[in-house]
Amino acid sequence: MNIFSVDAESDGLYGDIWAIGAVVVTPNGEIADEFKGRACAEDVKDQWVRDNIVPVCVNLPTFGTRQYLRDRFWAFWLRHRETCLCVGDFGAPVEALLFRKCIEDVHQERMWLGPYPMHELGTALLLAGVDPDVNRIEYAGAGEVKKHNPLDDAAVAAACWLKATHNS
Repeated sequence: MNIFSVDAESDGLYGDIWAIGAVVVTPNGEIADEFKGRACAEDVKDQWVRDNIVPVCVNLPTFGTRQYLRDRFWAFWLRHRETCLCVGDFGAPVEALLFRKCIEDVHQERMWLGPYPMHELGTALLLAGVDPDVNRIEYAGAGEVKKHNPLDDAAVAAACWLKATHNS
């Protein structure tokens, strides 16, 4: 089964989602599809996010509004949901909020279409005997990626998942 690995950036740990990256990775570790984008970063209020994450995301495609970004992500998710295992690095609170917001945008239509379950890399690492706080980039042997770029983080999480679950 393919891995649908998602990473999102929020305006503070519990703030609204403003950037998203997702990859579909085959069991042998090849990226088969990807989604990346951000909403306008000028309205990000959290200073730590403004200083540390916004600069890394400036080259992501920009979607007009946060809801439009979520809608485009949701369409990407729907294309892959039947053939993938959904993985978030630490699924809560950020990635869980992403799916919740996507569903709340069109609740009746989307209510039963979210990931069930959404698997969490941190738990897979723990069960594999690996510190859940391990440096993901080193553990995956990912090379040159930008930490906090949601597309890179999603790809690294997928590589870590495959290594931790011995699928690669």
